[in-house]
Amino acid sequence: MDLLSSIIRFRARQSATHLGFLGCQVQAWFLRELGRHNPEHAKQLHTDHDEHSTQKISRPYTVSTLMKGEYPPRILAVGDWCWVRVTTLTEELSELLLNQVLPSLLPINHIGPVELEVESWKEGPPDESLIQSDTYAGLLLQVMASSETRISLDFASPTTFKQKNKKSGIEKDNPLPAPDMVFGSYLNHWLAYSGMEIDKAFGEFVEDYLAVNELHIRSERVQFSSKETQRAATSFVGQVRYAILRNKGKGQFGPIWEHYSNIARMLAAFSFYCGTGHHTTIGMGQTRPLPAQSIRESPSWQ
Repeated sequence: MDLLSSIIRFRARQSATHLGFLGCQVQAWFLRELGRHNPEHAKQLHTDHDEHSTQKISRPYTVSTLMKGEYPPRILAVGDWCWVRVTTLTEELSELLLNQVLPSLLPINHIGPVELEVESWKEGPPDESLIQSDTYAGLLLQVMASSETRISLDFASPTTFKQKNKKSGIEKDNPLPAPDMVFGSYLNHWLAYSGMEIDKAFGEFVEDYLAVNELHIRSERVQFSSKETQRAATSFVGQVRYAILRNKGKGQFGPIWEHYSNIARMLAAFSFYCGTGHHTTIGMGQTRPLPAQSIRESPSWQ
């Protein structure tokens, strides 16, 4: 098992109001729980940069913000159900989470200003389909027999991409689901953790053959801190359908069009675990592949 998507359910032990986006607080809780079993691993996951490089590194997990039912709560009353989602992208971390961390969570936890009690799974939100595991090889096998040219994705939590001007060094948010940004995000995580190479020409295939076919999105501003207003991100949420354009037998991808189409479908399936874009370790970019039917017929997480 390389990939794990797990849900932890809580019951509120106190009331709380004016709750904001708690992705950073969920991350802190997750690393604390992980650190009780493997302090060195938790410390490593908390590091933003490789010690030999100034470049930011991706990290092999994602967390959601705190959720109540299908939405992040603005208020909580004593006894309310809520939950968080954690995904892991390496065999080592997935096994550690499944076999050590999850079975022995502290019974009482604090996420931000809220005291929560861990509860066993019962019917109700979230959908149990969010609890899954897989392998990288398994994702590849899933798509090999498919000829579907539509890829529908639900960007269930605020999603954005970070762009940096090479000359000025200025960074800015790009809250648009452009195919190169979306599938480039998945490709980076795949190459970092799967141990399976993908030809660099796949990026050119995305530029030529992947197009936005239908979208239902809205913009959303995420405030990470109530005290530091500059700690924020402009993002989008909603559903997007991409089309893999039909090959006409022309260009460099004529003979291997189906191969690259399989890679696109595989990376879309991988999005369930790796999330999309920037800040996936603090609640953003939670993603779910959808059936290929019209995205307007498909429910959203939030």
